[in-house]
Amino acid sequence: MRKIPFFTIIAIVFLAGGYYFLHNSSSPIDVSFNFLVTQKNDDNSISGNIEGAGDKKIKLDLDESQWDSIKVGNRYSVEARFYDKHKLSNKEKKTLEGPFWSNETNTGILANDVEVTMIDTSVN
Repeated sequence: MRKIPFFTIIAIVFLAGGYYFLHNSSSPIDVSFNFLVTQKNDDNSISGNIEGAGDKKIKLDLDESQWDSIKVGNRYSVEARFYDKHKLSNKEKKTLEGPFWSNETNTGILANDVEVTMIDTSVN
């Protein structure tokens, strides 16, 4: 019987581990929405409401250049990305109103860190 080289065993372990990681890691979710800014916070974040999402307040972190160009009371088109690592509890899901929350993946905005990839400040 032939011996299997040690490096072959290590390579197989790494390949299996990589396959497992890719298939079980959380996938990115991109979401677009219109956002009404109700407050600019001192920590380069904004608070407000998503159109079609009822009166639920959302806080978004921005970089300084984006934050400087935002005005309270204006609506902005936002593209954001988050990784669906944490799920919203069923109790919290029941309190959400509006068609925006009818898409199950959108509820992840409330439970995960959201990265704003684009906020359109050209049209207010």
